[in-house]
Amino acid sequence: MPISSRQPAPMRSVVALLLGAAAVPATGQPMRSAAESDLETITVYARRLTPISRVAATVTVIDQARIEATLATDIRELVRYEPGLSVRNDPFRFGLDTISVRGLGGNRVAVEVDGIPAAGGFAVGSYADSGRAFVDASFVDRVEFLRGPASSLYGSDAIGGVVAMTTLTPDRLLAQGAGGYTVRTEAGYDSENEAWRAAVLAAGMIGTANWLVGYSRREGHESDTAAGVTPNPSDFTDDSVMLKVTSDMPGGPLTLTAEAGRVQQSTDVNAFLGVGRFLNTTVLQGDDEMLRYRVSVQQALIGLHAVFDSADWSAYWQGTETDQDTYEVRRAVPPRTPPVQLDRAFDYDESTFGFEFTALKAIESGSVVHDVVYGIEATRSELEELRDGLQTNLTTGATTPTILGETFPLRDLPLSTVVAVGVFAQDEIRLADSRWTLVPALRVDYYDLAPQTDRIFREDNPSTSPVGVDELSFAPKLGATYRINDRFGVFFQYAHGFRSPPPEDVNIGLEIPLFNVRAIPNPNLQPESSDGFELGMRLSGAPVALTASVFDTEYSDFIESKVNLGVDPATGVTLFQSQNVAEARIYGAEFDARVDASVWSHRLQGWTGRLAGSWLRGDDRTRDVPLNSIDPPRLVLSMRYDAPSARWGSELAMTAVEAQRDVDRSRADLYRTEGFATLDWLVNVSLSPRLRLNVGLFNLTDTEYIEWADVRGRVASDPLVPYYTRAGFNASASLRYDF
Repeated sequence: MPISSRQPAPMRSVVALLLGAAAVPATGQPMRSAAESDLETITVYARRLTPISRVAATVTVIDQARIEATLATDIRELVRYEPGLSVRNDPFRFGLDTISVRGLGGNRVAVEVDGIPAAGGFAVGSYADSGRAFVDASFVDRVEFLRGPASSLYGSDAIGGVVAMTTLTPDRLLAQGAGGYTVRTEAGYDSENEAWRAAVLAAGMIGTANWLVGYSRREGHESDTAAGVTPNPSDFTDDSVMLKVTSDMPGGPLTLTAEAGRVQQSTDVNAFLGVGRFLNTTVLQGDDEMLRYRVSVQQALIGLHAVFDSADWSAYWQGTETDQDTYEVRRAVPPRTPPVQLDRAFDYDESTFGFEFTALKAIESGSVVHDVVYGIEATRSELEELRDGLQTNLTTGATTPTILGETFPLRDLPLSTVVAVGVFAQDEIRLADSRWTLVPALRVDYYDLAPQTDRIFREDNPSTSPVGVDELSFAPKLGATYRINDRFGVFFQYAHGFRSPPPEDVNIGLEIPLFNVRAIPNPNLQPESSDGFELGMRLSGAPVALTASVFDTEYSDFIESKVNLGVDPATGVTLFQSQNVAEARIYGAEFDARVDASVWSHRLQGWTGRLAGSWLRGDDRTRDVPLNSIDPPRLVLSMRYDAPSARWGSELAMTAVEAQRDVDRSRADLYRTEGFATLDWLVNVSLSPRLRLNVGLFNLTDTEYIEWADVRGRVASDPLVPYYTRAGFNASASLRYDF
């Protein structure tokens, strides 16, 4: 199955430069006036439009204009200039992993698209990693990141935070056109991976119905690196489609959405050849595909009712299908082992049916005003995982389904059904003559995991009986804001988070007689939980806008997969089991300041500036060592000029990252990243009223650097570390034309 081929800056100097440049206005996007800022709203915080001044939490909002201006095409590029957010990347085969918020990632961060929870990720071993799929950036209208525990409104997976993506609507696209229809076309190129992209979206009206249809395609190769190594040759294609129809119906507008994406990638994993467990491997190739799909019906109910003023409901079916094939050839190792060919396959499917209802009711009681948000969510998910394999003796041609003691096909996870039902309520309490707003909230979740054993699972795990989970969890929250004046306020929040035991930890399936090891279920796994406190201040409007906060979160009963329990004295087998073992603490500070320089002089009209940063620390309180998931301190300094004609704008952005010093090296001498700084230049030009050009020149200084999120856990002597080096100088460009 052949597959086609294809200087760190010292942090001390960087900080001095940043402090010296802090007086120079800089920003990531144009400032809003005070009046406009007062009207700014977010939706992720309380499942409704909420004025930013009443939000008792830190939320980052990235809109479509910013996505386009920064030429972001994936989740990693989307958070490029957002300290406290990071995305782990595998440069060898599987690419981008899930996003981390304040040091927590994976399935501990909830991801939603148009209010609908996205499928989680699943990984096992070196040949299987489903990751998480995100909607194509061409279809995204805005993305909101809620930092910190948010289980009181978003349930189990939001113990680390929330990523809420909102896709374009027909009305949104029509508002940018003229007449009863509009067409948007986009094309772009990225030199980092020689990728080109193209998209077309159209919207129009038919009677009382508005419609939108879109198609996007990306093609590219392996990402470049500034290190002196050759990246694994890779070719990928990414196709996405979306259809939305909104029509007036009795009670309120009804929206039907159908959206899907498919990523295909072929990789020659040459970097592994001759290294470690692949010492005798001469060929290693991967052929991977992921399909993501969603069909949903949503309706916004309008008009006053006895139990709500407004509400919306949705019903949906969504899921992912992952298929990964691996082809490997191992040379002969005389006198015992002949040359062999190994063919492996990994399939992981997750599909979910769900229903949501959210309502808003305003209640006035004397001088007290209550804005109550309440609702219910119910989901039923089906999970199916399968690994298959075949070993061929290249001397005799004989085949066997047994590889390293594992006989295929097999399941690491039994067929599982997960039913989750959550009921939540939040009350925003405001006193008529007071600047205080209190925000109590509570969510109650019911979680039921029901495994089903089939012949494949029983044959591979003859001594294991999967167990179910049936439990109830509570997540209270209390927030408060105090508005000192029309522009300045402070906020405080306590939030309890939880995460129900996932199926892959409750019922790990692993029994390899050759190595005398067995994984056993744990029916006593408890939900992971957290108690978080955050104190912050917010200054809105112009000429200066600022959000700053400090936070401290205690995490309990973290689930560690496959803990070695030692040897069973009755059988002599080494047992593994997932357990609640970790107690952790994550604390730190974040800030984001934006300045309109025209306040200093009319000659600086159009100049804006931004300085943002994050400082995080994490402790494993069970072992009294640092948490390796915590990113080092990061600062972003940028300055931007927007011409009075609004025809063009330009931005210079510097990112500075401290060296990683706090590392748990008690079990191994782990690699630690050096500090670095990068400089990017963005240019946005309206060539005509309908034609817009965006150009980005990234890493202008050709700095050689490695992100901690990518290499955490790698030993210092690992010969594969250089492959994690990010690209040197690279360029990207996009062109958009609206008909």
